[in-house]
Amino acid sequence: MIARNLGAIWLVMIATIPCPARSAGIDTQSYRAAAASGAVGSVAGRIYEERKRPQTPDLPLAGAAVTVLPKSDDVLKRLEEIKRTSRNSADEYRAAGPSILAVRRAYEKELWESGAADLVKATTVDADGRFLVSDLPAGQWLVIATHSVKIDKPADSGATKRKGVYTAKTHLTGFQRVTVWLREVTIANGKPETLELTDRSAWFSGVVEERAPDAGR
Repeated sequence: MIARNLGAIWLVMIATIPCPARSAGIDTQSYRAAAASGAVGSVAGRIYEERKRPQTPDLPLAGAAVTVLPKSDDVLKRLEEIKRTSRNSADEYRAAGPSILAVRRAYEKELWESGAADLVKATTVDADGRFLVSDLPAGQWLVIATHSVKIDKPADSGATKRKGVYTAKTHLTGFQRVTVWLREVTIANGKPETLELTDRSAWFSGVVEERAPDAGR
């Protein structure tokens, strides 16, 4: 009887042991194991517009957002598909920028909800165009950097009449010109990885429209 009760207790204990978190097809436990063993490194770099003339300096893209996430083949596949289809039409080009940002945010949320919030690393670029993300466990990582520039652009009078081009009952008030850099990096043996991200080496350039409801139209 006692042995039977001990067996039941043991089964309950096993059932309550948390399983390794898996997000977007990755095993986050491998990153935790690397961190526990002290196998960590960093990613550093610069993000800037290359100089237009030899005598002028490069332009640092201060404020650009840098997010470092565990590499996910599923996420990469979705991002590459969005980039590919953005060339199909003007509508898909306009949708690509918001879709890319949405994929990144959804992956971050998935990691948070799976208990792997510590594997979501983020920073912003300083006034000199530099960034540093440290304490990265050894493994494969994705670096997703974005830089946005706001541009005000009033909608033309016929914008809402063009079917399939603009959202019904809204008008364009402006947009964000968005540049995206996507890089895969490997952290190993505590060595730092260095990236040079320029306007000419961007992975994607697009727009994110800003809209407001039509007033009495």
